[in-house]
Amino acid sequence: MAAVSCRLWYHSTSPHLQQLYTGFWMLHTGGFIRLSQQLRRAPCRYASDAPHLRNAGHAHLDAVLDERLRLHFDTHDSMEIADGELDDCDFYFKRSYCASVVDALPENQKKKLLPLGLNYRVLPDGTDSFAMRRGASLHGMSRATFTAFKAALDTGNHLGFQPRLAAMHAAPRLDAEPRVLFQAAAYDPHDDPDRAQDKIEERVLLNDTRAQCIRLLRKAFGDHFLGGFSRSPFTLERYPDLVLPAQATPQQAYLKTLKSCPIGVATSGLHGSIGWKLAEYVAFAKAIVSQEFHNRVPGSFERERNYLDFVSPEECVNAVGKLIEDRSLRQELMRNNAAYYNSHLRPDCLVSNALSAALAQSSR
Repeated sequence: MAAVSCRLWYHSTSPHLQQLYTGFWMLHTGGFIRLSQQLRRAPCRYASDAPHLRNAGHAHLDAVLDERLRLHFDTHDSMEIADGELDDCDFYFKRSYCASVVDALPENQKKKLLPLGLNYRVLPDGTDSFAMRRGASLHGMSRATFTAFKAALDTGNHLGFQPRLAAMHAAPRLDAEPRVLFQAAAYDPHDDPDRAQDKIEERVLLNDTRAQCIRLLRKAFGDHFLGGFSRSPFTLERYPDLVLPAQATPQQAYLKTLKSCPIGVATSGLHGSIGWKLAEYVAFAKAIVSQEFHNRVPGSFERERNYLDFVSPEECVNAVGKLIEDRSLRQELMRNNAAYYNSHLRPDCLVSNALSAALAQSSR
């Protein structure tokens, strides 16, 4: 079967898009698609002028298959849909796919929406010339271009750690001691004077939920729990008793800790999104305890099969305790998440599944 031609229309090198860029690169180097790309300067168009959407275009990417099928990828945290992009595409793949938002759309728009899947930052293992050209065209001779070139060329990570594919997944360690990990960020609700009041309140609740989970998990599981807040001026002021040592939070150190812990705890991300942390837990085949979420992802990713969920911090502790005590359940979740990674989350699989879904639906 001949490779499908695929042209990316990009206007960002955002970390939100890196999983997609890596997936397209993998499919191209594997001979499954013929990839090309072109700079797009048109702004992303939302009907709402809410402050959190003003710069949301960084998380959007367009693709055209076989010069005819127009796809739009939206990896922004929020559940809002870019109306202009929805009107201009044949299919719109949404990371934070919320069924209630989609169901409220007119039928001709609703049928375009498809869930994209879990999101995290992962770079290719090989040299990515597409990334170098994107960086140069968007940023000229700047520090950002140097960063893009370093990420594209330094495949051995000699100039500093980069989250390359080989380092960003692992087989389940089924016999590991049942330790629990929850390292999290906290967000200053008042660091943006334009932030809407509901978004301020959302951050306050997010921070306090994470803080209460950390406190209760520490109390319940002692040395079996590894967690706390990453260091920042805000966390040092607001949650000084919960801040982790500086050496614990760089990504390379965090991933080393992650590999040693079979159980990972995740809470809701900004704007009610599923955070990158949960995707990383899946990639490293963890037994997951997650705050209840309402966004759909492709494939079979289900409560009691891939994760245990909770609403309150107290329920979080109970779910973690269940996984510590029930080795069989813990191992089952780990195996199921390893399988989900290899079928839906690995970057080439995530992109290939999206392209296949669009091609299949367009032929009906």
